[in-house]
Amino acid sequence: MNATVKKILKITGIVLIVTVLSGYAVFAAVVTSNYHPDKMCNNVVVNILDFDKYKFINESTVYVTLKKAGLNPVGRTVTHQMSDRIEKCVASINVVRSAICYVASNGDVVINITQRDPVYRVITPKRSYYVDIDRKTMPVSKTFTTLLPLVTGYVTEEMATGAVYDFITDLYSRQFWKNHIGQVNFTADGNIELITKIGAGKIIINDLSTYKTKLKQAEDWYKQYPKQAWSNKYSVVDMRYNNLIYCKKGGNK
Repeated sequence: MNATVKKILKITGIVLIVTVLSGYAVFAAVVTSNYHPDKMCNNVVVNILDFDKYKFINESTVYVTLKKAGLNPVGRTVTHQMSDRIEKCVASINVVRSAICYVASNGDVVINITQRDPVYRVITPKRSYYVDIDRKTMPVSKTFTTLLPLVTGYVTEEMATGAVYDFITDLYSRQFWKNHIGQVNFTADGNIELITKIGAGKIIINDLSTYKTKLKQAEDWYKQYPKQAWSNKYSVVDMRYNNLIYCKKGGNK
């Protein structure tokens, strides 16, 4: 490598380092400008960023939670430590996914909240809850209900956050089944019932190990025999047997 090339590389490296340091300085300045610990707090502003989508939490719940925890900032100077404690306190509310707290230039304590995002609801003989996008259970709200796929029957929490989660997300990622299946029921004897919205009452498969094959066979049956599939002629379409579809007549689901 000749001297000219070495000199160019050296200059380029210096420029990159200066650029990175300058970028960090700008970032630090922006972050710092959003925090004013020398101001006395006279107001708390709660922003629920996804309130148009979910209403699992409201401002009153946040205020009450902070008050019970002794973290009401009004009339106090909010340090970085207190801001961090407020964030952790709000984030501990069981329907909150994330919380960010800072002190605005006017002294307001601002709390930005993102709620947890449920994928489906589970109703078992013992309890009812949601499973969110992080594969964690979350409580059902007494004041707000969202329309989601419904899983019922004999489902353990381990199943709901594991194999059942994989199955439900895969099932409802397929437009045909998303439009057609309103409920998935797990029976005491281990069978899985797909409760339909219209047409044949329910589709039964025996377990999750071969569900992709069974769903493909069922979809082919709908395409091959649309008049029977989309009418009330059959109450049950049994897919538990190899290479055989057993249909039970009857209009009741």
